[in-house]
Amino acid sequence: MKGWLARRAAGAGGMVPVTRKRRNIALAVAMLADAAQLALIPLFSEGALSPFDDALDAVVALALLFVLGFRWPLLLALGAELVPGVDLLPTWTAVVLALPIEKTPPALPRRPAGPA
Repeated sequence: MKGWLARRAAGAGGMVPVTRKRRNIALAVAMLADAAQLALIPLFSEGALSPFDDALDAVVALALLFVLGFRWPLLLALGAELVPGVDLLPTWTAVVLALPIEKTPPALPRRPAGPA
């Protein structure tokens, strides 16, 4: 039985495929984070200088990393979240919506082993 890390790394190029289920989970996390930032503007308005904003962004980045695997756009979104003013935009939601959903190809039927 493979370990959870080996199963997470399985996929094209070692990346976890973004399935519809994974994207929906990531979208829920991103939307909750962006809604919290908008609802609690006084706590998050300082951008990179706010410890509340940094903590929320770190938790969201780790959650999305766990659900989606490493993606360069997530790193770019984390950088954008550190800019004062830009962090109030729904950056996490936009990045998750921009990720394409990968469809898994249908399994090919296996040919029986035997003489050719």
